[in-house]
Amino acid sequence: MKKLNLGCGNVLMEGYINLDNNPNTKPDVVHDLNSYPYPFADSEFDEIYLDHVIEHLEDSIALMQELYRIGKNNSTIIIKCPHFSCNWFHPGHKTAISSKFFTFFDNKNIENYGKTNFEVLEMKLYWIRNGYVVNRSLAIRITNKIINFVANLHIGFAERVWCYWFGGFEEIYFKVKVIK
Repeated sequence: MKKLNLGCGNVLMEGYINLDNNPNTKPDVVHDLNSYPYPFADSEFDEIYLDHVIEHLEDSIALMQELYRIGKNNSTIIIKCPHFSCNWFHPGHKTAISSKFFTFFDNKNIENYGKTNFEVLEMKLYWIRNGYVVNRSLAIRITNKIINFVANLHIGFAERVWCYWFGGFEEIYFKVKVIK
């Protein structure tokens, strides 16, 4: 399996081609993710991983078109990013993402961008960014589990109503399949 870790920063993943625009992080490939096309062949990867990257890029539509191009048929793409309800805390964020994001990259939707087609396999909201709750108090960890559980029962309701009651969600997670 050929795997790609896009925008790796200091998190170099073993078994992945690690790409970042900062040569100081010592990635396998140095490339600006706002510059298309990426230095890879069509249908090259079985898995593509992006951890808090998409929100920093200029054009999320161009990104998804490029991921579709370099992903193999039935490949998996994992995207973790801030949910729109907490996205604007960081001054470098350029894109806000909701649960409806992949609706616009599904060829069944009349408003499809770039002749892409992704099937959402899994989607989750996290009140506190996944993995960042470990050093919190027991009360916060328990509250986080309850909020995550209830919010993920119906993500649409959580986005439209509940995120405003609890101050939003720090992260949205997608696992999607490329369909060519």
